[in-house]
Amino acid sequence: MGCTDTPGYNHPPCPACPQGDGPSRNLQRDCYTDVALPLYENLNIVEQPVNLSSLAQKYAEKATQFIQRASTSGRPFLLYVALAHMHVPLPVTQLPAAPRGRSLYGAGLWEMDSLVGQIKDKVDHTVKENTFLWFTGDNGPWAQKCELAGSVGPFTGFWQTRQGGSPAKQTTWEGGHRVPALAYWPGRVPVNVTSTALLSVLDIFPTVVALAQASLPQGRRFDGVDVSEVLFGRSQPGHRVLFHPNSGAAGEFGALQTVRLERYKAFYITGGARACDGSTGPELQHKFPLIFNLEDDTAEAVPLERGGAEYQAVLPEVRKVLADVLQDIANDNISSADYTQDPSVTPCCNPYQIACRCQAA
Repeated sequence: MGCTDTPGYNHPPCPACPQGDGPSRNLQRDCYTDVALPLYENLNIVEQPVNLSSLAQKYAEKATQFIQRASTSGRPFLLYVALAHMHVPLPVTQLPAAPRGRSLYGAGLWEMDSLVGQIKDKVDHTVKENTFLWFTGDNGPWAQKCELAGSVGPFTGFWQTRQGGSPAKQTTWEGGHRVPALAYWPGRVPVNVTSTALLSVLDIFPTVVALAQASLPQGRRFDGVDVSEVLFGRSQPGHRVLFHPNSGAAGEFGALQTVRLERYKAFYITGGARACDGSTGPELQHKFPLIFNLEDDTAEAVPLERGGAEYQAVLPEVRKVLADVLQDIANDNISSADYTQDPSVTPCCNPYQIACRCQAA
């Protein structure tokens, strides 16, 4: 999401980097600035602007090389691969075998599947018996990007759509925060099993630390837990409670005003993100939270009756777990970092070139 020579597909479309001298353009936030998007390797810029069309394949090649080196050396390894898929801008795919007639999003999804397959194949041919693969996403579709954004599936947030706006990314509705996850470890993770356990990406860190038979740092609190028992099919519960931070559509960004308690979900604030048609939903505060039973109402269409027995039974526990986590945050250590004086994070490899342009040799 920056200035490149291959901008890819976006709503609204972003222009390519400027090629010559001229005044800076007044770009929308989605297009950011005229400084070309850099590609770093370690602390060095190796390409600026990055070629988005070949970027994902570079990721896959570096990943497979890393796995091969680790396998050859016999050393344990942790590899984190954060593909740009399936976020805008969707690149113009270069894979010749992509099926014809696919939508832009479908073609990008096909490419992502192929790239992940390359990494999995390398694992299968080198360190299959002793390597755990965990694949997941970070949020639901960005609805204002229309056909470039994907689908919420059954998690339609119907209560919110009646108020206006989108219940997807930037909201705390299921369509915004609920994502798929796949776990693969032959002989350890059961095959062809779907789990209903409530997990979080916050669990990845403590889980892989536990699998490596290491210990978490002392003197701090972790919101994630070791969920290896769930992954190996020996347990189902996962988390009893999760908190969904406000994500931009309503309320103070990052504040905890949505609570997941087992099969229930309580909203102290609601709001619709910008939809494909440009509409948004009003921010509404709920002194008495909207509570949905997700087991019966995946679409979050009809909240529990406020005067009903089920609502009255759940509300005190929701209030208690929310008060507890807010107290825990207030008592926790707070750290800060200032990288503004670090030259390695200045994203310009050649300030004498328009858009800081430079290319790898």
